[in-house]
Amino acid sequence: MKPLPTLNQDTVIELAREGGFAYIPKLAGQRRIALADITPEQRQRLNQLLNQTLPYAQEEGQPTSPGCGDQRYYRVQINYTSPTLSTEIVLLIPESSAPQALVDLWKTGQVDE
Repeated sequence: MKPLPTLNQDTVIELAREGGFAYIPKLAGQRRIALADITPEQRQRLNQLLNQTLPYAQEEGQPTSPGCGDQRYYRVQINYTSPTLSTEIVLLIPESSAPQALVDLWKTGQVDE
């Protein structure tokens, strides 16, 4: 997968853990990070984290996408908005291969500097 476009202040990232036998909203723990609300250093760290996650990610809707049976996975939805463009990228990362930094981001909702 190619590197993500640079994150700007208009980008919003939603992160959730999904899958398993039963959907329990509290266990999904959806996080929403508006890049306008974080520092440039945190934005850079988040961009690095997401690019480090790419080798483990699969695009939504593929035959090999995570979420079969009781497999849990992280769903990262990146919404890019600008005056001339609005696009969305959805990445699915199996829980078993997710980098610890992504797991920590999901647990805390905080970007470490």
